[in-house]
Amino acid sequence: MRSSAWLLAALLSSACGGAPSPQPAAQRLPPAPAPAQPRVVPVVPVAPAPASASDPGCAATLAYFGAVRSAAGQAAPDLGTLRTAYHDTALQRLVQSSDAATGRSDDATVTAAIAATGPGAFVAAEYALHAALSQWMRHNLKLAAEDKDAGKRAAAWSAARCAWEQDLRPLALALQSRSGELSSETGSEDATIAAQIDAAFAAGAAAVAATPVDERALLPAHETAEKTWFRVVHRELAAAASKARADADVVAARRAAGLFQMLRDRLQDRNTPGIALVEAQLAGDPAKIDAAAVLREVDVALVKRARKYCSHALDAKLTTTPLGLASVAEGAAYTRAFLPGMRAALTAKKFDAAAHLATWQAFAEAVEHGDDADELKKLSEELVHWNCAYQQALGIRECTASADEQPAK
Repeated sequence: MRSSAWLLAALLSSACGGAPSPQPAAQRLPPAPAPAQPRVVPVVPVAPAPASASDPGCAATLAYFGAVRSAAGQAAPDLGTLRTAYHDTALQRLVQSSDAATGRSDDATVTAAIAATGPGAFVAAEYALHAALSQWMRHNLKLAAEDKDAGKRAAAWSAARCAWEQDLRPLALALQSRSGELSSETGSEDATIAAQIDAAFAAGAAAVAATPVDERALLPAHETAEKTWFRVVHRELAAAASKARADADVVAARRAAGLFQMLRDRLQDRNTPGIALVEAQLAGDPAKIDAAAVLREVDVALVKRARKYCSHALDAKLTTTPLGLASVAEGAAYTRAFLPGMRAALTAKKFDAAAHLATWQAFAEAVEHGDDADELKKLSEELVHWNCAYQQALGIRECTASADEQPAK
């Protein structure tokens, strides 16, 4: 039986020391302070990654992905190059295939964006394409995890890896390149984020190639890849929104708006009113964007989603199962996304971020082995405690995993 604990250990590589004991809930804390305003580094071209370049299904799109990366890396990006790389090419057909599979209309969005003009038009079109490929990646990760046909699962995993390596990975590399400019704690967490996702994709590729498919490795790899990708988007959204305000930068605002589209469905049914609030912020005067308010709306949704996985493996009796391992991986990866806000908001409660991540790792090991029910319950309660503490700090009235926020009256 193959262990998947190493995958979560890699995700939680910044954890150290023991975790604090649960404490009674304190009075509501003020919202987290506004994030720092790190410099937004343009995405630069990167060489195609060998794993996806060798896949026949991905090969047809490589030249077009390369053209998009090359155009985006220019000091003055040419929207015409993007039009040529997309219109009536294998890249457009890939997005159209994604629309057919998911019921979305990303092709129409990208087509309209590349036909637009004005300040920030290139970035708006570029990020519309990134958003479309993000959905394609996520769709295929889900298909690989859930389909019953081994051949289809392997093909889906390869398609997801193509979208990651050929289109989305440069955003993670841009985040890594700024890690030294961020706070020492946040920067160190994200300094290897591309490698973390690479490792998840490598683990999943090996799992779908096994006979039978190695569910214990595949399911956690799916959740780790997808939710760590959300962390990339969360960090880049914070940076772009902050730069837009600091410099009254229309291009940065367009980038932030495009990034938010990759997280938009995470707010649906958890913080549905927050969608309109964020989109209004990012579509208005860049100098008036409140990055802290934007991230607050995102974190409200993500912390609720993470709450389920603080106890799901225990509640649903999933210990020792692939679904239990995936559940913990999902909760830990979501938590890593909002950890900077959690750390800032819970300072007065003596929250220790590294110890919290260590608790997630210990919970993963307890779920994997399932031989100490008391320890499993204790670890779960501690995860719930700190998740609920952050919900309280965000102003959520009752700690929840599923209740939607209500519109302000």
